[in-house]
Amino acid sequence: MIHSRVHIESGDLVIVYLSRDNLISVVVTPGQVLHNKYGRYLHDDMIGQKFGTRMTSPPPHSGYIHLLRPTAELWTLSLPHRTQILYAPDISYITMKLGVRPGARVIEAGTGSGSMTHALSRSVGSSGSCYSYEYHLQRYEKAKEEFISHHLDNVHLSHRNVCKDGFGDVEDVDAVFLDLPAPWDAIPHARKVLNPNTLAKICCFSPCLEQVLKTVFTLRSEGFEDIYTQEVLSRHHELPNGHPSSTASSSSVSASIERLRQHEKRKAERRRLQMKNAREKARQQMSAANWSQSSSPPAPHESSAEALGHTNALKRPPTGEDGEEEHEPENKRARMEEGPTTADDTKGHFHTKTWSEPDFASDALLSKPYHEMRGHTSYLTFASFHPAVIRRAREGVAGDAVGRGDDAQETGSGPAAAAAAVAGAGVEDEAEATEYGSDGFDEVMGTMTEDDLQALTGET
Repeated sequence: MIHSRVHIESGDLVIVYLSRDNLISVVVTPGQVLHNKYGRYLHDDMIGQKFGTRMTSPPPHSGYIHLLRPTAELWTLSLPHRTQILYAPDISYITMKLGVRPGARVIEAGTGSGSMTHALSRSVGSSGSCYSYEYHLQRYEKAKEEFISHHLDNVHLSHRNVCKDGFGDVEDVDAVFLDLPAPWDAIPHARKVLNPNTLAKICCFSPCLEQVLKTVFTLRSEGFEDIYTQEVLSRHHELPNGHPSSTASSSSVSASIERLRQHEKRKAERRRLQMKNAREKARQQMSAANWSQSSSPPAPHESSAEALGHTNALKRPPTGEDGEEEHEPENKRARMEEGPTTADDTKGHFHTKTWSEPDFASDALLSKPYHEMRGHTSYLTFASFHPAVIRRAREGVAGDAVGRGDDAQETGSGPAAAAAAVAGAGVEDEAEATEYGSDGFDEVMGTMTEDDLQALTGET
């Protein structure tokens, strides 16, 4: 799937960009047509175009699309969802924390829709291997078909229940990613396939804290260390177009207030026009009714109130000299156009508040968060499994410390005796101590071995 060809060929996978949140994947097939609300696009016209081309629909439609080269990120945004998938924030963070690099051997349990698989395949490169496991037969078959068509040659897909049957004959793995309902059942099997000569990492993707607690308990019982859980959230920001100092990037407060006032004036004018048309229509209907009832038409000077009746005249709000409604006094309207008013507590009357434009830095860059932020997806639990040589050394130090502790109780030697000697030396040579230390203390510390020092400080 990942290539560097410039032009589109028949059979290529193309990511069609419709909008920021709407991308689809299309396999270019001669004779096929792509239809959407923006128009119709012939696959034959796509062949020979450069990736990234803006393709316009033929008349009568005027829409357009962009033809993009497929990448792991674009495939995540356009793939057909068979399960819940991982997106770029989680994928990038997991890849970094697991130390996935070219040439690495990685296990993924829970292939699903293949979003994480594509990212891992690109990260390990042609010299690495990604072993992916899916227990659901239909999802396994669909994923296998996609991996073959996308030329993911370094991905080895297996139909297997790793919670019961383990990971087969795979060994010396550098990292394991578990996206399973019960990852604690697969952790003992994952421990057996980790590379014993490197610092191996594991990550468990769980949506609920109850799953996280059970996973952490199993990781500790299996000898994993450096266990921690994190959650990744992302927020997109919209930035203005143009240079920050340009007037197009931001508008003044006065300009915004003026636009709001103009909008309110236009809305009031439309309302007056609608009411005037409604009154004229009612006058015409009443005149037609009177004409049908009387042989003579109504007098021209007959008012609308007489034509509509006394009841309708009472219900009608007061009107001015031009026959239009008086919604508010002129002085009130003038105060609204002048600006906000404040109350004077001492004199008890209102006065107009003078407006002054606030000072903004000419190079200030304003932004606003995107109206939708992707919320919680799942919790990421990471852990490390140290190389065998380090684990054996730790076990040996712990055993030696226990043996020396038993001998100290009988012979009066060992770390406990050394600690007493150190304390005694500090008391005896207290008078001889200087700012550089005590000679007796240094003499006792110099005779202790490294193991004695670790046992004395409590390190194992």
